[in-house]
Amino acid sequence: MAVITPSYRPDLAGFRRLHASVRRHTDADVKHHVIVPGRDAALYRDMGSDRLVVWTYQDVLPAGLTATDRLAAATRMVPGLPASFNCAAINWRRPWKPVRGWVLQQIVKMCLVDHVEADVFVNIDSDVVLVRRLGPEHVVHGGTVRLYSREDSIGPDMRHYQWAETAHELLGLPWDQADSYPDHIAGLVSWDPRLLRACLDRVEEVSGTSWAPAIAERLRFSEDILYGTYVRAFGSEPDLLFQRDTTLCHSYWESEAMAADQVEPFVAGFKDEDCAVHIQSNTDTDDRVFSAVIERLSGAAPR
Repeated sequence: MAVITPSYRPDLAGFRRLHASVRRHTDADVKHHVIVPGRDAALYRDMGSDRLVVWTYQDVLPAGLTATDRLAAATRMVPGLPASFNCAAINWRRPWKPVRGWVLQQIVKMCLVDHVEADVFVNIDSDVVLVRRLGPEHVVHGGTVRLYSREDSIGPDMRHYQWAETAHELLGLPWDQADSYPDHIAGLVSWDPRLLRACLDRVEEVSGTSWAPAIAERLRFSEDILYGTYVRAFGSEPDLLFQRDTTLCHSYWESEAMAADQVEPFVAGFKDEDCAVHIQSNTDTDDRVFSAVIERLSGAAPR
């Protein structure tokens, strides 16, 4: 089992908290792989953890894509420049429009399939913290890797709907604008590297080019939806035996910061099978509130 997290300098404090929880709640042989812009690598290597493997974007990106992290950092500081302007990488097949940062983070995560040997990838966002043991038994059953799949969760009024359409296009599947599609996105998601490799091969077959540039051209994309859509459409019967509609991660999805008086109600919603908590970083929740949640749940035995 390998834990994988894309990150960058603004997420460093949250990543430190996540990594400490990975050390505490996973087996000693589990490595935590983090992929960061080259200019940020030293900050992560300075953590000095023997269970942390630091990759830079250029370490893993295939030919045809070049990270431009210094340019991306500079443009974030330009007054008046819209937040939507983002140049995280150049796709030499189609230089304009540049690759957005959040799309690049998804690409580099998938790139690790060519660099990391593991039976299962566990993708954990940097605003997640493990509070209970997370072991292979949670994500592999009878040789099948757990697939998070929640039926009828994506409707036409959600941006996820466009991500589902993109996944269908990349995989050469018919798109019929159904009323709903299954969701595969969570703060903690497991992938079978064998199926991920097959998924990317399928993208290359359909696009007629390397998978990474083909994905980099897209403005609306989710790696979790691509993977989940592939497994459901092309996976064998055994590949589909461990589908679950729960995420192993108790998430706070509200748009505003969690207040101190919301801690107890949130903790009460933590399920027996949950191993982690997730409070979206863009809510700007006070660290003391997040710490209170972690303290209440760390090491908690199933009820």
